[in-house]
Amino acid sequence: MAAAERIDGKKQPLWLAWYLNYGLEAKPPRRRTRQYIANLFGAWGSAQTIGFTLLHVFLGLDQFWAMALINVVMTVTLFCLPFAFNRGDEFGAFYIVMAICPALITISALAGNGTGVQLTLLSAPAVSLLIIGPKRPDLLMLITIAAIASIIVSEVYFSTPIVEAYRAPIFQIGNYIFLITATAAMIVVPTFVAFNRAETAEDALAAEHARSEALLYNLLPEDIAARLKVEPNQTIADSLPKVAILFADIVDFTPRAASLPPEEVVSFLNKVFRAFDELAEKHGLEKIKTIGDAYMVAAGMPNPCGDPVHRVAEMALDMQRTVADMADEFPEGLEVRIGLHAGPAVAGVIGNKKLFYDVWGETVNTASRMESHGEPGRIQVTGPAHEELAGDYSFEPRGTVEVKGMGSVETWWLAGKAA
Repeated sequence: MAAAERIDGKKQPLWLAWYLNYGLEAKPPRRRTRQYIANLFGAWGSAQTIGFTLLHVFLGLDQFWAMALINVVMTVTLFCLPFAFNRGDEFGAFYIVMAICPALITISALAGNGTGVQLTLLSAPAVSLLIIGPKRPDLLMLITIAAIASIIVSEVYFSTPIVEAYRAPIFQIGNYIFLITATAAMIVVPTFVAFNRAETAEDALAAEHARSEALLYNLLPEDIAARLKVEPNQTIADSLPKVAILFADIVDFTPRAASLPPEEVVSFLNKVFRAFDELAEKHGLEKIKTIGDAYMVAAGMPNPCGDPVHRVAEMALDMQRTVADMADEFPEGLEVRIGLHAGPAVAGVIGNKKLFYDVWGETVNTASRMESHGEPGRIQVTGPAHEELAGDYSFEPRGTVEVKGMGSVETWWLAGKAA
């Protein structure tokens, strides 16, 4: 017979795959799992009663016709269990109480309680919990009371089998062993499947949580993300006494982008900025953002550090070397302008969707002006940055530069480490 895929990927005959997947479509994951347990329990239980029916046919219908008939009824009853629960938990619970419990009492009357058939009712509350879930204690209590009552009735009234042949000890012992084993299987198998599916779902949830965490920490600094996780609605706004800001801009990027297809433009920027990201991580800097072909990093935020200006200076020199090494890969070459400045600033998170950690203040504006008023392939720094770095780095004085909105500003070119 042709085979079909079950939900867990294993192969089965088409009819069995249809039965085990019955009612799973268009249901939320939790409800799908419960319906699947009902389907599995129906298949497992009806398979056992089919075997029990065939056994009685083999033993002889002249003696066991009543038992064979009630097992046929029990087979149909268990087979219909998934359809009952698909109509709702209430309908499924009453179906167990009104159909399965009376059928098992009847079997107990025919075979006697010495066969242990009444003990199979112990599986009803356990499996019902897996199917209905813990949020309907009223239905679970109803099934449990019905199961216990049925067991008590069988124990009190049916010690002697109605079917004469069942009074033989071999039948009593044989059926007892079979039914106890079957009951254990009916509890263990659905429970195993339920826990297996639950753990699979938990693993998937944990993996998704890890991806979300990684994405969050890629968007925001670790300390800022941790603060937002504790208080999602808090306003993140920090006054930073001293930060160092670096702006870098790719020279002549706009005309280059106009002549390239979109894929090449994105690939070009991705290659350059990935290299810058690695340098930022190497020097312990916080990448703030990219704006078109401009790249911005900072030192001393979100947490203060002892040498912010030195860190961005090292970053700037490494960026120059990296760009020089990559220049041969591009037909039109590759150069960047870099500007540095240090001073106080304000940083915080803006928005409630697509959260963005940014920094503001005169320090940021000045660093941006150092880049925009700089020259290709050079690093321009302000007086405060020059004072911090003077003993450890070599400079070329540029002189006074007229900066829009700031007037005359004395600047220097950062040439490298001091000899």
